[in-house]
Amino acid sequence: MCSQVRDSLLSGPLLVGYALLLGASNAGVGLLSALGPATQFLQLPTVALIERWRMRKAICWWVASLARMTWLGVLVLPWALPAGARAPALFALLLLASALGTVSGAAWNSWIRDFLPEDLRNRAFARRMAIATAIGAGLSLLAGLAVDELGVRLDSAAGGYVIVLGAGAAAALLGLVFLGRIPEPAMPPATHRPWADIMRAPLRHREFRALVAFLATWTFAINLSTPFFTVYLLRRLELPMAAVIAFAVLSQVTAAMVLRAWGVMADRFSTLTVLRVSCAGFLLSVAGWPLVGLTETPWVALVGVAIIHVIAGLTTAGVNLASGTVAMELAPRGAAAGYLATNALISGAASALAPVLGGLSADWLETQRLSVTVAWTSTADAAQGLALRPVDLHGLDFLFVATVVVGLYAIHRILGVTERASTKRRVVLAALIEEMREQMPQPLRAITTVPSVRDLVYFPFSRLGRLLPERRVARRAPGGTA
Repeated sequence: MCSQVRDSLLSGPLLVGYALLLGASNAGVGLLSALGPATQFLQLPTVALIERWRMRKAICWWVASLARMTWLGVLVLPWALPAGARAPALFALLLLASALGTVSGAAWNSWIRDFLPEDLRNRAFARRMAIATAIGAGLSLLAGLAVDELGVRLDSAAGGYVIVLGAGAAAALLGLVFLGRIPEPAMPPATHRPWADIMRAPLRHREFRALVAFLATWTFAINLSTPFFTVYLLRRLELPMAAVIAFAVLSQVTAAMVLRAWGVMADRFSTLTVLRVSCAGFLLSVAGWPLVGLTETPWVALVGVAIIHVIAGLTTAGVNLASGTVAMELAPRGAAAGYLATNALISGAASALAPVLGGLSADWLETQRLSVTVAWTSTADAAQGLALRPVDLHGLDFLFVATVVVGLYAIHRILGVTERASTKRRVVLAALIEEMREQMPQPLRAITTVPSVRDLVYFPFSRLGRLLPERRVARRAPGGTA
């Protein structure tokens, strides 16, 4: 419960709004979105550290404590530093918190899966999911309302954000008390594992290599623009934070409702068909953002944004489910961990690079405009005529167009993958649906206001310690023979 309060109040549109308030540019928002994927590589040395020290609970608790105390520095930035230094200090603190959170999370994944008995694990996760769902959606909406209302009452927008974020930080620190009371079972005996060989076999697999190319291109495409949806709503449409979070919850609820339906379609037709259709549908939702900016009627714009979020929720559920299914089906039996870790590393690099490039481009594109006017005029009467402007792009609109273009190329890349007829597809789909539903109660973990595609690039590398085969090193006999 404490962790869910933390996730609801210290991430997503609330964090973007706070960064904008402190003077962050579009490049800053892109950097903010890249922090999570960019620090995931720290999971690998963390797993090695755990294997060496064999104290998962101590590593998790102390590192999590440092990460959560970092937020205390984030809260005092509006008053502790001059205006020009606030945004850089915010990014430095968030980078530190993200890196520490990755390390503690790697220790947590291994620890909690050993702690929960296998016959009770699903029941425990289901109960946690139910509690988190009840807390997450309601608290997120209340947080958006509180930021707007407190900002008015205190006559300080920064004060409203600090109070709401401070509540999230307090819940995070309180959670450390309960975290320290969870027992840690003894780790199994250590084995030597071929860390250097993790990526070799997957990249030699022709079809899996094509899938990784698609997923890397796709994550790059969507991360060019999705981190700036919140910026678009706050600055271009000038919506209050409560409305922005309401759209985020709408999209997340939509994704949760259709998740099972996508599984049925994938099982009945083919996973690749679902992947292509859902990817195309998501690009359609991205293409709708510039159209929303053309209307001058507020209620029409709100209806358009709502439709975009519903379509995005429908389609991202299909993309996440289908891509995960194809990856697991292509991975050889017994080697899934190494294959999925390779995909996470490569796609994570693309996911970290894209928002930074998008943010740097967006700052320059803010001063650019592209308009195409189609006119019908009369040579007999100059007063008669008709002029239409079907294309009018400026600012972030260019990033939305870039996402659609690169996304279409990514869909083309998936044509190089041939789906295998798999008798285990239904089992894989069911497992992925449950895993994704476990993440559904966290609608605001992503920077964007649509359901996150973070499942494509986040992989619990701590599982590699159990799933990778033991390395058997041949030792030379005294006589010189192996």
